[in-house]
Amino acid sequence: MIKIKAITSGKGGVGKSTCSIELAFALEKLGQRVLLIDADQGMRCLDILLGVSEGLLFDLSDAVKGRDLYSCLLPIKKHPGIFLLPAPAVQNLFSAEEFALFLEGIDEELFDTVLIDLPAGIDQELFRALPLYTEFICVCNPNAVSVRDAAAVGKAVKEAKKTGTLIINRYQTYFIKNPIFSDLDTIIDQTGLTLIGIVPESEKLSLAFLYGDFSLKGREGKAFTRIGGRIIGKNIPLPKLKKI
Repeated sequence: MIKIKAITSGKGGVGKSTCSIELAFALEKLGQRVLLIDADQGMRCLDILLGVSEGLLFDLSDAVKGRDLYSCLLPIKKHPGIFLLPAPAVQNLFSAEEFALFLEGIDEELFDTVLIDLPAGIDQELFRALPLYTEFICVCNPNAVSVRDAAAVGKAVKEAKKTGTLIINRYQTYFIKNPIFSDLDTIIDQTGLTLIGIVPESEKLSLAFLYGDFSLKGREGKAFTRIGGRIIGKNIPLPKLKKI
């Protein structure tokens, strides 16, 4: 069965879209065929970040309404295993139920994993409508506001009878002894989500939006490769926090 991973966050600004792109790259590196869907109707961004806006002709709304899927996809340069399905520029062109039916109809012979970059926040109708085998991945920063938002997402995921995991993004080792920041056990306990990975603070990732360079290098690249491995079922232990 095709894997569907819905990347979400309580609020914007935590690095959700960056994580979606990096996970697509990591999964491709591990041999996966990846469909990356920008599901933020009216607020699309992945086509710009990946430098493929000029090729945009059709979008997610066209695919949901029945247009041939391949005619709506944008290939990613130097990444033959990844295709982007961009979001429409206008909101409310299709319902949550229509989107769910579209996802259930994706041919598993074409893709191994579908990554959905969801809008930030909680859309309970969408959460409930997504296929039962959808796994939510919530991106959270290690601060009290982001943790509280992630906890709300964790609760909504459970109410939708789906499973959820957690990526802690922008982590730094000095957080371990700094009371301003939440410790890992507290974050996991409060969100009620299973930790799937920790991504270190990275100037490169922060600047990726400006330069469009999301290549997997350095500590952050290794972090996403570990997360990608866990997504496809590999048993990869969490390294010591000082080595993340």
